[in-house]
Amino acid sequence: MKAGLTEEQKKLFSYFVPVRGMSEQIVEVLDNDRRARKEGTSKTGNLLVIGRKGSGKTVLAVDIVKAIQKQRNLKQGKVAIVTGESLNKKELTNIIQKLRGGAIIIEKAGKLNSRTVKELNHLMEKKTGELLFVLEDQRKPLERVLTANPEFKKKFTSKLELPIFINDELVTFGQTYAKENGYKLDEMGILALYSRIDVMQREDHAVSVAEVKDIMDEAIEHSQKANVKHLARRVFGRSTDESDRIILKEEDFKI
Repeated sequence: MKAGLTEEQKKLFSYFVPVRGMSEQIVEVLDNDRRARKEGTSKTGNLLVIGRKGSGKTVLAVDIVKAIQKQRNLKQGKVAIVTGESLNKKELTNIIQKLRGGAIIIEKAGKLNSRTVKELNHLMEKKTGELLFVLEDQRKPLERVLTANPEFKKKFTSKLELPIFINDELVTFGQTYAKENGYKLDEMGILALYSRIDVMQREDHAVSVAEVKDIMDEAIEHSQKANVKHLARRVFGRSTDESDRIILKEEDFKI
């Protein structure tokens, strides 16, 4: 029986905990990392983060790296975020030496060319201080690179895959985002957010968390403008909840 996420981990992964199956995937990745026999190298225990555009892949990659480094008791673990394309142009040996023992997150990893993959594959078998490699992309481009390079593929023994978000998950994301920025949605605000998302969902386009973040930013901006007008009312505290979050109302979500 695997334990669930700790309270601290739930906080760290606040955006992803409400999403179907994510907590279990995260627990599994952390568990795998504890058990990986790396012997000072990066030959196993590396991670794939798969998701569509705007699904929060990079946020998830950074969060999981933080959680793994904490679990490994790395006080100041180094982390670099690079794109596959920029890595194709770089001198890899130096980068990997600099990051020893830390982590490298490779965004749009589907763009890695075969020379880079070959060289990475070779360097990962050397002493890297167990540097963690995270490849991040949409499923198809990632699969292309891995299928073409089976030796490289073997080194990635952990995976986090973000599903297409359903409306409930998108609304929860919006609420979490608001909360972290000092706001809270009232009931009508929540309904207004649902209907905004609903209008944007189409056969050929699933709404992403990136789009929900934009909606929330607009609502917050609207609320700020409105609240300047009603400063007197705010002084009497009618527009904040008990933890002093400013309430986002239905009118803040009007298009």
